[in-house]
Amino acid sequence: VTSLVGQSAPNGAAVPDDEMDPGAPQHILSKDIVKEGWVTKQSRNIKDWRRRYVILTPDCIATFKDGAQGRNYSLKDATELVFFNSALAVKSAEQETGKDNAFCVQRTKDGRYFYFVAAGQQDKEEWIGAIGKLMVRRTVMMEPEEDCPY
Repeated sequence: VTSLVGQSAPNGAAVPDDEMDPGAPQHILSKDIVKEGWVTKQSRNIKDWRRRYVILTPDCIATFKDGAQGRNYSLKDATELVFFNSALAVKSAEQETGKDNAFCVQRTKDGRYFYFVAAGQQDKEEWIGAIGKLMVRRTVMMEPEEDCPY
Protein backbone atom coordinates (compact mmCIF):
# COMPACT_ATOMS: atom_id res chain seq x y z
CA VAL A 1 0.00 0.00 0.00
CA THR A 2 1.43 3.33 -1.06
CA SER A 3 1.23 6.29 1.32
CA LEU A 4 -0.13 9.62 0.11
CA VAL A 5 1.78 11.64 2.70
CA GLY A 6 3.77 14.36 0.98
CA GLN A 7 2.53 13.32 -2.48
CA SER A 8 0.50 15.57 -4.70
CA ALA A 9 -3.10 14.80 -5.50
CA PRO A 10 -4.15 15.14 -9.16
CA ASN A 11 -5.23 18.73 -8.46
CA GLY A 12 -1.69 19.54 -7.32
CA ALA A 13 -2.50 19.74 -3.63
CA ALA A 14 -0.15 17.86 -1.34
CA VAL A 15 -1.57 15.92 1.57
CA PRO A 16 0.31 17.39 4.57
CA ASP A 17 2.19 14.97 6.83
CA ASP A 18 0.11 15.92 9.87
CA GLU A 19 -3.15 15.67 7.93
CA MET A 20 -2.85 12.02 6.87
CA ASP A 21 -4.16 9.57 9.45
CA PRO A 22 -1.46 6.87 9.56
CA GLY A 23 -4.10 4.23 10.23
CA ALA A 24 -6.34 5.32 7.36
CA PRO A 25 -6.67 2.92 4.44
CA GLN A 26 -5.44 4.01 1.00
CA HIS A 27 -8.64 2.86 -0.68
CA ILE A 28 -12.29 3.47 0.06
CA LEU A 29 -14.28 0.26 -0.13
CA SER A 30 -18.01 0.43 -0.75
CA LYS A 31 -18.65 -1.21 2.65
CA ASP A 32 -16.88 1.71 4.40
CA ILE A 33 -18.96 4.47 2.80
CA VAL A 34 -21.26 6.23 5.26
CA LYS A 35 -22.77 8.64 2.71
CA GLU A 36 -22.03 9.51 -0.88
CA GLY A 37 -23.47 11.65 -3.63
CA TRP A 38 -23.13 14.61 -5.94
CA VAL A 39 -22.72 18.10 -4.49
CA THR A 40 -21.31 21.36 -5.75
CA LYS A 41 -18.05 22.31 -4.02
CA GLN A 42 -16.20 25.60 -3.97
CA SER A 43 -12.71 25.17 -5.37
CA ARG A 44 -9.81 26.05 -3.12
CA ASN A 45 -7.89 28.53 -5.25
CA ILE A 46 -10.17 30.01 -7.89
CA LYS A 47 -13.25 29.91 -5.64
CA ASP A 48 -15.55 28.83 -8.45
CA TRP A 49 -18.13 26.09 -7.89
CA ARG A 50 -17.62 22.61 -9.33
CA ARG A 51 -19.75 19.49 -9.30
CA ARG A 52 -18.02 16.78 -7.26
CA TYR A 53 -18.85 13.28 -6.09
CA VAL A 54 -18.36 13.30 -2.32
CA ILE A 55 -17.72 10.23 -0.22
CA LEU A 56 -17.94 10.27 3.56
CA THR A 57 -16.15 7.52 5.50
CA PRO A 58 -15.32 7.15 9.20
CA ASP A 59 -11.82 8.52 8.35
CA CYS A 60 -12.36 11.32 5.85
CA ILE A 61 -14.39 13.30 3.37
CA ALA A 62 -13.10 12.67 -0.15
CA THR A 63 -14.17 14.44 -3.34
CA PHE A 64 -13.86 13.07 -6.86
CA LYS A 65 -14.52 14.36 -10.38
CA ASP A 66 -16.65 11.31 -11.11
CA GLY A 67 -18.37 8.63 -9.10
CA ALA A 68 -20.99 5.94 -8.87
CA GLN A 69 -22.56 4.04 -6.00
CA GLY A 70 -21.15 0.61 -5.22
CA ARG A 71 -17.68 1.45 -6.54
CA ASN A 72 -14.35 1.26 -4.70
CA TYR A 73 -12.15 4.40 -4.76
CA SER A 74 -8.45 5.12 -4.41
CA LEU A 75 -7.53 8.13 -2.28
CA LYS A 76 -4.89 9.07 -4.86
CA ASP A 77 -7.72 9.91 -7.28
CA ALA A 78 -9.39 12.34 -4.87
CA THR A 79 -9.49 16.03 -5.75
CA GLU A 80 -9.73 16.90 -2.04
CA LEU A 81 -9.25 14.98 1.21
CA VAL A 82 -10.36 16.19 4.63
CA PHE A 83 -9.32 13.78 7.39
CA PHE A 84 -11.14 13.50 10.70
CA ASN A 85 -7.90 13.30 12.70
CA SER A 86 -8.01 17.11 12.54
CA ALA A 87 -10.69 18.75 14.66
CA LEU A 88 -13.62 19.68 12.46
CA ALA A 89 -16.83 21.68 12.70
CA VAL A 90 -19.80 21.41 10.33
CA LYS A 91 -22.65 23.90 9.87
CA SER A 92 -25.10 25.45 7.44
CA ALA A 93 -23.45 28.09 5.23
CA GLU A 94 -26.23 29.70 3.22
CA GLN A 95 -25.44 33.20 4.49
CA GLU A 96 -21.70 32.91 3.83
CA THR A 97 -22.15 31.59 0.30
CA GLY A 98 -25.42 33.21 -0.75
CA LYS A 99 -26.52 29.76 -1.97
CA ASP A 100 -29.47 27.64 -0.87
CA ASN A 101 -28.63 24.27 0.70
CA ALA A 102 -25.00 25.26 1.40
CA PHE A 103 -23.00 23.83 4.27
CA CYS A 104 -19.37 23.97 5.29
CA VAL A 105 -16.82 21.88 7.09
CA GLN A 106 -14.18 23.81 9.00
CA ARG A 107 -10.83 22.32 9.88
CA THR A 108 -10.27 24.03 13.20
CA LYS A 109 -6.47 23.55 13.40
CA ASP A 110 -5.90 25.96 10.50
CA GLY A 111 -9.34 27.55 10.17
CA ARG A 112 -9.80 26.38 6.58
CA TYR A 113 -13.38 26.14 5.32
CA PHE A 114 -14.65 23.63 2.75
CA TYR A 115 -17.93 24.81 1.20
CA PHE A 116 -20.52 22.49 -0.37
CA VAL A 117 -24.00 22.90 -1.86
CA ALA A 118 -26.32 19.90 -1.58
CA ALA A 119 -29.08 18.96 -4.04
CA GLY A 120 -31.82 20.02 -1.61
CA GLN A 121 -32.62 20.90 2.00
CA GLN A 122 -33.07 17.27 3.08
CA ASP A 123 -29.79 16.26 1.41
CA LYS A 124 -28.00 19.14 3.18
CA GLU A 125 -29.40 18.07 6.55
CA GLU A 126 -28.33 14.46 5.87
CA TRP A 127 -24.75 15.57 5.06
CA ILE A 128 -24.53 17.77 8.17
CA GLY A 129 -26.00 15.02 10.36
CA ALA A 130 -23.74 12.27 9.00
CA ILE A 131 -20.58 14.39 9.30
CA GLY A 132 -21.58 15.54 12.78
CA LYS A 133 -22.14 11.95 13.97
CA LEU A 134 -18.72 10.88 12.73
CA MET A 135 -17.07 13.86 14.43
CA VAL A 136 -18.72 12.91 17.74
CA ARG A 137 -17.71 9.26 17.37
CA ARG A 138 -14.09 10.26 16.83
CA THR A 139 -13.99 12.53 19.88
CA VAL A 140 -16.05 10.55 22.40
CA MET A 141 -15.23 6.99 23.43
CA MET A 142 -18.54 5.15 23.35
CA GLU A 143 -19.19 1.84 25.09
CA PRO A 144 -21.16 -0.85 23.23
CA GLU A 145 -24.84 -0.67 24.15
CA GLU A 146 -24.89 -4.08 25.86
CA ASP A 147 -22.08 -2.98 28.24
CA CYS A 148 -23.90 0.17 29.30
CA PRO A 149 -25.54 -0.32 32.75
CA TYR A 150 -28.21 2.35 32.10
